[in-house]
Amino acid sequence: MEIINYPLHERLSLPDNYLSLYKDLSFAIFDIETTGLSPEYNQVILVGILYVENERMMIQQFFCHHRREEKVLLEAFSEKIKAFDFLISYNGDSFDIPFLNKRLGKHHIPFRVDTHKSFDILKFVRRKRELLNLQDCKLKSVEKSLNILRTDTISGKESVELYQLYENYPENHLKEKILLHNYDDLYYFSKCLCILDQVTFSDFLSSAPLLVPIASNHVCYIDKLSIKGNTLNCFGFYPFAASVNDHLQYELGYRFAYQQCNNSFELQIPMRKGNLSSGEPCLYINLNDFSFHYESINKLFNTPDHLVVLKMGKQEQNREIFDFLSVLLKHLLYNL
Repeated sequence: MEIINYPLHERLSLPDNYLSLYKDLSFAIFDIETTGLSPEYNQVILVGILYVENERMMIQQFFCHHRREEKVLLEAFSEKIKAFDFLISYNGDSFDIPFLNKRLGKHHIPFRVDTHKSFDILKFVRRKRELLNLQDCKLKSVEKSLNILRTDTISGKESVELYQLYENYPENHLKEKILLHNYDDLYYFSKCLCILDQVTFSDFLSSAPLLVPIASNHVCYIDKLSIKGNTLNCFGFYPFAASVNDHLQYELGYRFAYQQCNNSFELQIPMRKGNLSSGEPCLYINLNDFSFHYESINKLFNTPDHLVVLKMGKQEQNREIFDFLSVLLKHLLYNL
């Protein structure tokens, strides 16, 4: 197994929507190459990651000279990837992550790629396809819409065939073609991130994974967020709690439960019904029900400062909800 590093003398230009939400969080873009589509019978033979190091792009590839080296590759990849707050991919939730986790299990490696740490851009594109004016959700269509021109000489299927040939005839030019295909996938995909700025920040929030920095190197992952009836429901993960016990906490404004066995939490926030001066129905919270300070910096409605509207009619106020949850979760999790 070989690890190849490509330091690039180039900065990665990140979109404004991305920076507004993830500015202080570490990430890696990743892509895998396999010997086939079945994780039961096929192997991972190449994993490429792109990340930022010293403000410059770095591409790193973990390459098997033979598929029997898969375990060594997965062990090395696992050690590297666990350092990042979250992972970016295209179709990673459906293919790359399940494939990796199946192979990690096959080799009894005590690590799994957590889906709550994943930002699958394909999911974002599917949800916002009409806004993005895309004919379909293929990555090539995204690249075309952004005027990104690739010079690929082989397809993913051809890469599999090349690897089979390389195992029997390990010639350098075959290896370089396989590596270049993966390198190009990573490099050009990084240029596609600008598509995140083609929607409003509120639309971005409704389709992106929500992460909240709690303390230095400690991040909370919001996995599910919904409004049912008059209640705002939040479910997520926080793997950094110092406590070894479950935790249950009530206040007038919320109910919070933390389960230590799987590092998960549930948060319910009851909201009040009301009407705005326009007559529009709304759901809101009263900040006097909470024992911490919160000040809305994005106030859109002419209401008293202690009343915060989280839903107007059928429109959820995504920015306000996220800003409030960020403060509340820091309050709840910091000393857990």
